[in-house]
Amino acid sequence: MKIAFWSNVRGHSGVTSNLACISVLSALSCPNERTIVFENHKNIVNLGSTYYHPQSAGCVREPMYYQTARGLEKVLQLVEKGEELSEENLYGLTKDYLGKRLFYLPSEPVKSSDYLEYYLEREAVRTMECLERLSDMVMVDTSAAPLASSRKILQQADLVVVNLNQNLPLLSHFFRNYSSIQEKAFYLIGNYDGKSELTKSAIMKRFHIPGAKIGTIPHDTGFSDAMSRGQLIPFLLKNYMQENSLSHKIFMQAVKETVSLLQEQIRKHG
Repeated sequence: MKIAFWSNVRGHSGVTSNLACISVLSALSCPNERTIVFENHKNIVNLGSTYYHPQSAGCVREPMYYQTARGLEKVLQLVEKGEELSEENLYGLTKDYLGKRLFYLPSEPVKSSDYLEYYLEREAVRTMECLERLSDMVMVDTSAAPLASSRKILQQADLVVVNLNQNLPLLSHFFRNYSSIQEKAFYLIGNYDGKSELTKSAIMKRFHIPGAKIGTIPHDTGFSDAMSRGQLIPFLLKNYMQENSLSHKIFMQAVKETVSLLQEQIRKHG
């Protein structure tokens, strides 16, 4: 299953933080499945900087036996040459988390954004197919910028998680202009504010979205802080089983519901 996380606007919808949260909780809720994640763009804040930072205070150090020198770049080169990507290659080129349930293909070593886009434009489709053979899910943090690789990833994806925000002009822009994506969309409202006039139910009613196809990730300061410190996995692990924890209860209830809804859509599109 190939899933693209995407927004029609840059810098407003929290695509990276939403994907990071959903991928970790999906791995926790499906312990027998393997998820591979990567991004088709370079950014200071990326998936690798949020999941787990070994130098973060109070974190248990992840095993450091993996080799990440080439990451996504190496995978693209192997695909271009027509060479088979094996499980052994995968372990050597990724950072793995949660007992080899979540694998991140870093793009940091790539020389430049233009270099990455050059290879992804040519090999994005074959790369996603290759990674899909080695996993249950491939999740891609897809740039909102008008990149050729983004168009190909969105076309190739079985499901597109459209990251919305509570801004009427931006919402209207998406629903006016992206009918082809809507056919295979699951909607996710990140940094969700339940006190806004544009509540989840109001957005559903205005844009005719079925309740089974939309979820939220509420605003939560602890979640934001964990993302910025590179402690997302420890934060979610700590709160995942603490049903009586009041400080992040609303946040955890909402994201668990969102993961459950998304998994149901995955089963329908699988």
